[in-house]
Parts: sequence; C-alpha cells; structure tokens
Amino acid sequence: SRSVIVVTRGGYIKRMPLKTFESQGRGTRGKKGTSSASADNEVSHCFTCNDHDTLLMSTQRGVAFGLRAFQVPTGTRTAKGVPIPSVLPVKTDDVVTSVLSVSEFSDDEYIVLATEQGWIKKTPLKAFENLSSRGLIIASLNEGDRLRWCQKCTDDDDILIGSKLGMATRFQTEKLRSTGRTSRGVRSMKLKEGDTVADMNVLQRRVNDDSPSKDESSPDEYILTLTSNGYGKRIQTNEFRTTARGGVGVICMKFKASGKDNVSCLRVVDVDDEVMVITAKGVMVRQKVKDIPSQGRAATGVMVQKLDPDDSIASVSLVPQKVATD
Repeated sequence: SRSVIVVTRGGYIKRMPLKTFESQGRGTRGKKGTSSASADNEVSHCFTCNDHDTLLMSTQRGVAFGLRAFQVPTGTRTAKGVPIPSVLPVKTDDVVTSVLSVSEFSDDEYIVLATEQGWIKKTPLKAFENLSSRGLIIASLNEGDRLRWCQKCTDDDDILIGSKLGMATRFQTEKLRSTGRTSRGVRSMKLKEGDTVADMNVLQRRVNDDSPSKDESSPDEYILTLTSNGYGKRIQTNEFRTTARGGVGVICMKFKASGKDNVSCLRVVDVDDEVMVITAKGVMVRQKVKDIPSQGRAATGVMVQKLDPDDSIASVSLVPQKVATD
C-alpha cells in the first residue's frame, strides 16, 4: 500500500496513509500536516512511496542510511512523529536533508548528489545496495557546505539546477563522470556572490526518432517555480536549453520589487500532477499544477499560497498521479 512519509526539520519522521489529504484550491490556507507550529515541526520532506521501498536517507554531512518504508512508525495527521535517531543512528548535530525511495537497485541507474554551494556528483545506485541503518559516507564536503539533494538518474537524463537568486542551468548527466562514494564531485553551476543552490531536478530527455538531434520535451511537462513569499508559475521545460556544466545559467524567476524574496523550489512537474506545498509553520496545501499559470522564464508568477507575515514556503513535494486518484 502507499503512504506519505513526512520528515520535519526538528528531526521527526512519520508515515501516514495517502488518503489523509484531499485536494484544495489555489491560494487557500491549507490543512495542518503536523502538530503545533514550533521550529521542531517545520516540514522538511514529504513524499509518497510503497511500503516495501528502501528509503535512502542522506544527511547534510554526506552520510547515508538505509531503511525500509514499513519500518517508519505510522502517525496521525497531527502527530509529531518519532525522532529519527530512534530509527537511525543519525548524530545529534547532523540533519537528514534528503530522503529517496528506491524500489530496486538496477545496474543502469545512478544517484546524483548536489550541495548548497554548487558541487555535484553521480555514483552508481548499486553502490548503495548494501546500505544499512549503520550508515555510509557518500560525499566529501567543503567546510561549511551541506549535502542537500539526492536523486536517481540514468545517462539519458538531464540535470536542472536552480539557484536562490533565480538562475538555472541544465546539462546532460552523461557529461558528469561517475565517481565513487567518497568523492567531492565537480561544480554544477557558477554561483554569484551570496547565491546558493535552491533545487536540483532530474529531467528525462525525450528524443524523437524523426529528428534525433532535437530534444523533444513533453508538452505536458513543466518546471514549477515557487518563491519563499508564495509566488509561483510553471515554465515549459524546453525554455531551458542544455548547456555545458558549470555555466552561469539563465534567469528562471524575476522577483516582485517589494520585499526580499528568493526561489524556494524549482521542480519538474506534469500538468496533471498535484503538489503539496508546505510552509515553514507546517501548513500544507495540496494543489493541482494546472491551476498555477504557465509563464515565461522572466515572469514573476502569481500568488500561489497566502502566507502569514512571518511564514514562508519551506518545501514542495509531488503527489504522483496514480496516488492523487486514490
């Protein structure tokens, strides 16, 4: 059966049946997905998976742990969940930054890892097959850098990296040399002073047989961009051309003149998908992607979620279609 796994910033984890959440309209306040809004309960990850999947949980320091989804205790919608250290030996000063569900460890798949300061690497998925709850080092990091993203990919995919200040770059995964578990990797994009990576995505390249040189992206596939102040839009994937790795990238978001804002999410979505938008204070809204307008790279978007003055968008996760219809 399918579940929603929720991990909070305070390091709590719980599993809930997917049917706990119904879809809501754009611009609503949303349902609470965790109990009282303290810093402990800010949601950092929320995704759906099968109960028999392996959860690959990696921390900001570059350590990965393996856990089966059914080993995560179930909780109600308002329950806090259990502390991660009670299910995994995560050090007290370390934080789980990415959770990936893996159904099988196939030979032609890789895991691509990206850090806040712009380093990226890919390692064969097989290297993680014997990952236990004891943990393994999966990346060497620079002082002050944090490992934030961890996704599966093949050599037929592209990687799209977006930065907080609204730049984005897209390059081919096969141009990224496969390295071992402990390497640091290479630069994914040139970041301006004060900029950091906001999001990483793996994009499937769809190539037409008639024109092998031209990349045909699906007309239904978009990049959903949301800012921490609640503005959002979706951009057609073909607006992002493939370039060499390590470039400055192109503009993906212009911000409203008033107030400081930055990119909080840059996510590949399908027009029929639904997303779960979660604020720092734990308010969750489930929305249909098609309700968010499609705009160009240089547009500022529309208000997707009304926020209280001191709240911001913390994370966005996809509710896969076959689940959304449950």
